[in-house]
Amino acid sequence: MNTTPIPGFDTVSLAHPTDFCHLGSHGHVVQFYGEDGFLLDGVSRFIGSALGAGDAAIVIATKAHEQGLAQRLKAHGLDITSAVYQGRYVSLDAAETLSKFMLNAWPDAARFTDYVGGIIARATAAAKGERARVAAFGEMVALLWADGKPDAAIRLEQLWNELAQTHSFYLHCAYPISGFYREGHGEPIQKICAEHSRVLPAESYMSLVGEEERLRSIILLQQKAQALETEVLERQKVEEALRASEGALRKSHGELEKRVEQRTRELFQLTCRLRAEVEQRTEAEARLRELSGRLLSLRDEERRKLARDLHDSTGQLFVALQLNLAFLQKSASKLEPALSQRIAESINIADQAMQEIRTMSYLLYPPMLDEVGLLFAIHWYVEGFVERSNIQVDLDLPEELGRLPQDLETTVFRIVQEALTNVHRHSGSSIAKVQLTIAPGGIHLVIQDQGKGISLDKVEGTPNGTKIGVGIRGMRERVRQFGGVLRIGPANPGTCVEAILPVSFSSHA
Repeated sequence: MNTTPIPGFDTVSLAHPTDFCHLGSHGHVVQFYGEDGFLLDGVSRFIGSALGAGDAAIVIATKAHEQGLAQRLKAHGLDITSAVYQGRYVSLDAAETLSKFMLNAWPDAARFTDYVGGIIARATAAAKGERARVAAFGEMVALLWADGKPDAAIRLEQLWNELAQTHSFYLHCAYPISGFYREGHGEPIQKICAEHSRVLPAESYMSLVGEEERLRSIILLQQKAQALETEVLERQKVEEALRASEGALRKSHGELEKRVEQRTRELFQLTCRLRAEVEQRTEAEARLRELSGRLLSLRDEERRKLARDLHDSTGQLFVALQLNLAFLQKSASKLEPALSQRIAESINIADQAMQEIRTMSYLLYPPMLDEVGLLFAIHWYVEGFVERSNIQVDLDLPEELGRLPQDLETTVFRIVQEALTNVHRHSGSSIAKVQLTIAPGGIHLVIQDQGKGISLDKVEGTPNGTKIGVGIRGMRERVRQFGGVLRIGPANPGTCVEAILPVSFSSHA
């Protein structure tokens, strides 16, 4: 084990196999440890030797280990502040860094390469000397293991190895040995070791300095292995004794078969009842969906009728009122100027009321949705939404779109309307995006903002009383009528509403 002093850093421990000065530009070491102090002594030697030699160092650790390592580096005379300023020392929180590239509880390769690769590239550029090297210490894999995600931890180890093909760095990983306490942990620990160029056992073995001590330790391990073999033999004897008692068990087998037969009949009857209940429930759900679809259609038709009545009847009444007021103003202007001014104000009020009624009518059911189609109706609605809300909306729509079935166009328009309304009411975002794309199998609609996001309770509801919003339930019902999919969730930042509606365009071109 190398204990040669390194530039700017004293020898602190034999915990690490060697210092960074004697390593190449590549390597992937894993260490298993029992005590935090033992780990930090070894890592401080590894990181300190890199900084002392003018190279760069990256630490991705827990808060406690990050602080303990910094204290040890400073205690041995290293100027951490200058190294940070120069970009040669990068210290990151493991949990926060892990969140940058995890997607659905799995490390995303593209995000990992982009984020971690960028950190390594910047550290390499900051390193001094002709041969720039980077020493990295990471505990993100240990967090995944502790969180019960061994496959994700092994995948992250593989991503580090893949990154080493394009970036030059020497990586030191660490796992607490206390996390591998079950018999079933043997296979995953072998997979972890297979992803590393070197494996360091826990301090109980690393602390053995002399060859004699190591040989004694090996003898103890052999003794434990022998004890396990003996235990296996004894277990085999017990199994033989159990097999010898099978004769007695066979005697009670007949009675047991009768009981099983009786229970089977009971279970069969119960299964029949459950199947009948499931069929009834399925039929009830189908009727409920049909009723829901009818209610949505009736509501849209009622909106269309109400919009038409507001526009045609009430709007015409306001036009007549404006004409009468204009006539009165013309007559009053010659006799009473003050009265003429009041009539002019009334004309303006009537005009504003008529504009409000027209806007309300169009929001209830825009006539252009029937007349010129979905794309024009979305453009019209978004223009009005921007004026009313001061929220900038980025529209990404296809240049052309043939006419779709009326109820499908209504569904797409209502989802856009409801989603943007929620952006205005709840998100606090100043921008939003509406994207409509056409795929061979149907329509893909995405509405996204950059606001404060939405909780899963409001999307899915909770048993303790949190209810799903009426707007979200309405969108789901509309999408369900077409056998589509609706997803609502966080977008980092903001909220994303995604609807996929199957439709054949061959007959609606």
